[in-house]
Amino acid sequence: MNKTNSDKVEMYHRINRLRLKAGLPVHGPAGVIDPKTVKKAQAHIDDKEEEYTDEVRDVLEKLSESWKAFKKDGKQNAEQWIEKIYNYSNNVKDLTSMYDHDLMTHFGLSLREFCEDIDIEREEHHVIVQAHIDVMWVTYEQQLRSDSSEKAEELKKVVAIAIDKYS
Repeated sequence: MNKTNSDKVEMYHRINRLRLKAGLPVHGPAGVIDPKTVKKAQAHIDDKEEEYTDEVRDVLEKLSESWKAFKKDGKQNAEQWIEKIYNYSNNVKDLTSMYDHDLMTHFGLSLREFCEDIDIEREEHHVIVQAHIDVMWVTYEQQLRSDSSEKAEELKKVVAIAIDKYS
């Protein structure tokens, strides 16, 4: 079988607009991001840090409200409420890790992980969730960042005791 010109495949190399928007080279090594783009993105994140306090407060309020609604609503819609608590604790973790608030990140992660194993039938597990929420509020109100300070160790101990005693 002879190939003719009509059998040839023609390739068109289109510009990858998404790569351009992300600051990646159109041609060149994959996975390389222009250092200027990284600095610009970091500067944008740093500028948003002044909004950090309000954002964390809002998420903590939603977390607390969801927990109260769960306790009021009972086991009727438990999965829905636990999912909200899971998501809000994950939001706390993500937001606080972005700005190096290690203690709040620790509690957000701890609560998120606990939500995966929570048994809504056990009142003891309710104590553990409440302990997490309480220490998150203390951490927020006292503007604690480091997870290695004396106060941080005390707060982590409160949650550890609740988990050890009621798990």
